[in-house]
Amino acid sequence: MPDERAVELRIHGVSGGEAEELLDVEPAMRVSGDSLAGFFRWRRKPDTELEDDVPREIFAWGNLTSGRASRALWLLLFPFMLVNIAYWMRPGRPGDRPGRVRRIADGGYGTAVRLLALSLTMLLTLTAAGVGMDLVGWQCSGYSEKCAQLRPLLDFLSSPGSPMATPGWALAIGALLPLLVIAVLWQLSRRTESVYEVVEPPHRPLPHAKAPLSDPEFWQNSRTMGRLRSAHVAAAIAAVTTLLLAPALGYDRAADSPVAGTVLSVLVALTFTGSALSVLIPGTDPRWNGYADTLCRVLRDLALVLLAVTLLYVLLPRQGWEASGRLPGFDIGLNVLFAAQCALGVLLLVCAIVLYWGGSAHGGIALRGMAGPATAALGTLLGGVLTAAAVYQAAGMLGGCNYPGAQATDCIELRAPSAFAWLQLAFTMEVIIALVAAAALGIWMRGRTRREIGVVTALYQRDPGERRTRELARARAYGGITETLPAVLAAFLLPVIALIVLALYSVLTGRLSVAPEALEGPFTAVSGATGWIQGAVATMVTVGSWLGGLFLFVLVGIGSSAYRNRPTRQVVGVLWDIGTFWPRAAHPLAPPSYAERAVPQLVARVAGKTGRGIGVVLSGHSQGSVLAAAAAWQLPSRCRPLVVLLTHGSPLYRLYARYFPAYFGPRALGDLNGRVEHWRNLWRATDAIGGPIKAERDAGDGATEFVGFAEPLPDPRHFDPDEGEALPPPVLGHSFYTRDPAYTAAALAAVRKVARAPEVERLPRPVGPVVAADTAHRGADVEQEDQ
Repeated sequence: MPDERAVELRIHGVSGGEAEELLDVEPAMRVSGDSLAGFFRWRRKPDTELEDDVPREIFAWGNLTSGRASRALWLLLFPFMLVNIAYWMRPGRPGDRPGRVRRIADGGYGTAVRLLALSLTMLLTLTAAGVGMDLVGWQCSGYSEKCAQLRPLLDFLSSPGSPMATPGWALAIGALLPLLVIAVLWQLSRRTESVYEVVEPPHRPLPHAKAPLSDPEFWQNSRTMGRLRSAHVAAAIAAVTTLLLAPALGYDRAADSPVAGTVLSVLVALTFTGSALSVLIPGTDPRWNGYADTLCRVLRDLALVLLAVTLLYVLLPRQGWEASGRLPGFDIGLNVLFAAQCALGVLLLVCAIVLYWGGSAHGGIALRGMAGPATAALGTLLGGVLTAAAVYQAAGMLGGCNYPGAQATDCIELRAPSAFAWLQLAFTMEVIIALVAAAALGIWMRGRTRREIGVVTALYQRDPGERRTRELARARAYGGITETLPAVLAAFLLPVIALIVLALYSVLTGRLSVAPEALEGPFTAVSGATGWIQGAVATMVTVGSWLGGLFLFVLVGIGSSAYRNRPTRQVVGVLWDIGTFWPRAAHPLAPPSYAERAVPQLVARVAGKTGRGIGVVLSGHSQGSVLAAAAAWQLPSRCRPLVVLLTHGSPLYRLYARYFPAYFGPRALGDLNGRVEHWRNLWRATDAIGGPIKAERDAGDGATEFVGFAEPLPDPRHFDPDEGEALPPPVLGHSFYTRDPAYTAAALAAVRKVARAPEVERLPRPVGPVVAADTAHRGADVEQEDQ
């Protein structure tokens, strides 16, 4: 458009809004980008004069998280995503010069999170190995004819006389399941890297210590993620190799021929150790990155070679070798993994405490800086619960003992690791806490609603006893529910703390033996307690087993529905819209970061417009405001006079500054305010997600000021129905900010600030139902904004 002087660029929020809906006009056409993330405009009509109108574009990025059917499979990676988020939740204040203790704590925080992420990869690998190698390859083959009769499909592994009915062949075939899981995750991570990660930034912004997101390489994470992916894959393959090697090595030691197996075990142990340590290599120096990448690829290839050699070693004929009991080494490996996770959780907590209390963090940080450890602990616990549910349900289905009316003579008892009982106990506790938290939130809502009735009465000058008054008060109370999230998150941490205390107590009192046959989890830990305590623990473990299985089946059902049904996939995609904003700096197999694709794409569009002298009103709603802020940080300094940031329903301060203080704190938001010509923020008291934004002033005294208005927009604008309407105006809450008259006024003022020609005074009129507004009030808004 050669006469273009300014453009309003809208960025939608979660759930993948359609371009036509957000443009208020249809049909829309894509003018840049592709089907995953693109820029759309309306089509000009021949009989329409729009020469004086300001063009409106929409950046539609929803398909990055909910477009393809394969996104439904990401549900199984939810624990990976939580741990990856925890990496970015470290407490701190950007721009502070850290002391030696804080530098050590910061390094310890990243180390703990990355090792926890690796432990989740190990846990997923052990889950598949527990089903394929332990239950099918070892235990089922140990039952011989009975397993073949019960499960005819496994006849070739357990029927006497079958060429594969030997422990070596059964283990090798069972190892195909964990190896398949590793291969799928490996390929999925590689494929999404080529779609989501941009290799080179389109422009070089001016970095600043106060704003880490202004680093031009912040969204270029593909090199670090590739190294982490190689390390995770190498460690997972080494774990499968160890489970293959342990039974054969044990038999060879009893037969006094352990040399070959011992050499292999040492090489596998060194490979696993090197892979685990390589996840801690920082990614700053390009030359160092090159050496680190080579090292991780060598470790990955070495792990594959050792796997092939181990398979040949295991398949060697051994006279009299039979499978019996549990798979050797599986229980001990699982318990060592759980112990390492507990130790890493404690380390993460200590580092977060040092970072919070040893620095100048702002006072609004959630959980006093403990939100990161809490999120990591919940992700680890959720991964363990899914693991326990998968293995227990597989044991029951393969053995047939968990079906109604099953007789002992008609089934075989395949045993799952007893250590999983800890996780089942914790899951029952979490369910109880969820019910208590729901009840507490209900009580809190009632009290908050009673307090808001007075506010609504004063705003609208109506009777507090009216039903409409109570409805509006309830909506305002719901708008404040976000402030209860830290308390709920802290409550969900209680089972994790209880498990750690109970496990330490059992170790200190000698009730927990290291022998695999004595590992009875919480049952052993409370063996000296009274009868009712033992009964309560047993009941909670049993309930947790069934709840975990139900949770797993529900998750699979939702994923299956999302795979077939796009609307369901869009609802599920809300999780990824919120949780996959951050790069995969901790867990390379987590769902990909859409911001690594969206932010550079936004920067290229805005920089291209401003480079031609066209002003841009960067308008972001909800999560779109976070993308807009990230893009503004990455813009070249020459763009500043031609860019206005307009946020509405924004969680930048309410959620991001509180939970990610090192990246979105008031100091960073103050730096963002200086990178654009003007910043205006709109919010409502009935909005449970968006809120006011406080940014630190340039005075250097640490004081903050509101961006835009400190007071919320009225919602609704009128108490009674408008003329010609039968129903009163609805409470909009988090929706339809662009249809509010205040948005039209703010956008009009923003265009005046960045348009080259003074005669550009109006935006395209919105199409569709618009809340009625007072013209005088709109004019006052514009006049105040111009001043």
